Amino acid sequence: MKKLVIIVVAVLLLAGVGVGAWIFLQHGEAEAGTAEPDVPDVPYDPIYVEFNPIQLPILRDDTVEQLVTFVVTLEVPDEIAGDRVIALAPRLNDALMLDLYGALDAGSILLANGVIDVARLKDRIVRRSADVLGEGVVTDVLVQMIAQRPQQP
Repeated sequence: MKKLVIIVVAVLLLAGVGVGAWIFLQHGEAEAGTAEPDVPDVPYDPIYVEFNPIQLPILRDDTVEQLVTFVVTLEVPDEIAGDRVIALAPRLNDALMLDLYGALDAGSILLANGVIDVARLKDRIVRRSADVLGEGVVTDVLVQMIAQRPQQP
């Protein structure tokens, strides 16, 4: 009889441990399944508007020293902003070409070695876009390509 009580207590103890472990593991799996991936919080699903390539010369002593080509994609918060960028693309293209041409001529977006400073380029494009389209329409600029080709005399 004493052995039977010990066996029953042992079985109940093992069953309790088993049920507790099962509940713990199920709760852990449920939390793991609902965990979000490590992605920065974005309050919207951005839209990306591909912009026409911009090609500009760098002039020195009345000759073309380099030909610079930019290909960028503009990030906007929603479709309404995307439609606004598309509708005003000619005006935005004109503003960007004027601003970037002046910046290249002044050297304000060039590093000391003559290479384009991408951070300054992106900042100028966002600022000019805000002037043409309004604040917050273009939230970021994604640089797809920059090509700098020296020109032979």
